[in-house]
Amino acid sequence: MLSKEKESVGEQEGKKKVTEVKTFPIPFALEEIKENITLNTKTKSQLPKEQIINQAFKFHSQGNISKATKYYQICIKQGFNNPQVFSNFGILLKEIDQLKEAEKMIKQAIKLKPDYAIAYNNLGNILIDLGRLKEAEIYTKKAIDLKPDYANAYNTLGNILKELDNLKDAEICFSKAISLEPDHESAIINRGQLYFDKGEFKKALKDSDLCNTKQSRAFSLEILYSLGSINEIYNRIEKTYAFDDKNLRLAAFSSFISERENKYTHHNFCPKPLKFLHFNNLKNQLNNYEEFIKGLLKELSEIKTVWEPPKKTTHNGFQTPSYINLFSESSIKISKLKAIICNELDSYYLKFKRESCSYIKKWPSHKKLLGWHVILKKQGYQEAHIHPAGWLSGVIYLKVVPSLGKDEGGIEFSLNGPNYSNINSPQLIHQPEVGDMVFFPSSLHHRTIPFSTDTDRIVVAFDLMPN
Repeated sequence: MLSKEKESVGEQEGKKKVTEVKTFPIPFALEEIKENITLNTKTKSQLPKEQIINQAFKFHSQGNISKATKYYQICIKQGFNNPQVFSNFGILLKEIDQLKEAEKMIKQAIKLKPDYAIAYNNLGNILIDLGRLKEAEIYTKKAIDLKPDYANAYNTLGNILKELDNLKDAEICFSKAISLEPDHESAIINRGQLYFDKGEFKKALKDSDLCNTKQSRAFSLEILYSLGSINEIYNRIEKTYAFDDKNLRLAAFSSFISERENKYTHHNFCPKPLKFLHFNNLKNQLNNYEEFIKGLLKELSEIKTVWEPPKKTTHNGFQTPSYINLFSESSIKISKLKAIICNELDSYYLKFKRESCSYIKKWPSHKKLLGWHVILKKQGYQEAHIHPAGWLSGVIYLKVVPSLGKDEGGIEFSLNGPNYSNINSPQLIHQPEVGDMVFFPSSLHHRTIPFSTDTDRIVVAFDLMPN
């Protein structure tokens, strides 16, 4: 499917829908990646060249990162000078946060094919994540020079210019992408967000309504709130609640507007998420919890982390890359922690089982956990966010920092979101102790308050995934 030179695997960076070939965000299987991905150019194979390349593309398209990596490495070891191999492998490496290696692969693709517009655009996206925006601008403009009708590149350039605070030209680029491909959802949403940030709410709403996706339907409600169109908000939720019941961004906003207006919406995922906070401590589960935490920290120290991973909320800290699920690890302490969490989930459900919201009534039938850990340094924090792919989220505190009377290092829960807020919205700040376990609905906004003490704050976080 990908052997023809059209769009590479990485073109999901540019848009949601592609008419030339099918594209896909990598659908990581939770139990599939069990260890760090390492680059190994000693791998050998007796397969024919074309079959090896097709195997790499096939496994990449399926989200099988380990096998895709193996076959891309074979291609490189055997000297296959196929620019699409290098470009696609670069995108795979980008997806697993190996950005420096990704940059090398894309540049090799360009060296092999200097007029490879797709590779220039992919390189632009990698350089965005590396924070090298001016370089990203140069390479993306090169992609446009090579392919003037390249909508994805105009969308990428729009994102770069927006980050550089050149909003006028960013809008021009997003509009150009849309004129080239009127169904380019990413460019439409990007332009809508730009309009929103500029306070041009009617234009933002028009763009958002063009898409009709889970993301855009929630975004439209947020825009309507800025326009003061409360009745329209309730009307829209009534029309879509049946098929948006698991749309957690919409659920978060619905909770906010219900509280602000003192009037329930038809959305019933979890109307009162602060009511579903749950607290316990490892010392109530283990006799030697301090030794357990010490051993757990040792195991975690051997697992790869990434400094301020792109498109995440972690600032001034390290986080497990997205392709690693902690709970796929077979190490003793991590496996024990998983068992403790699963037992606590049973207690959680029993505590709230009489509640009538979908969050409880449609409780996941299997305990499928996705876990990661975060190490925040001095002045580190996490922005307010939700976990839209989860059901229930949780944090286990392994190392904490002193609050200094200012809630430093605490976790704050709130109904306010990035695009909407009310000074009277309820919030709760929890100052954690070592061993604390905090469970909450994945639709509840939460953030870490920055801290000034020169020490580490270390947590394991997880999502209980929906069915």
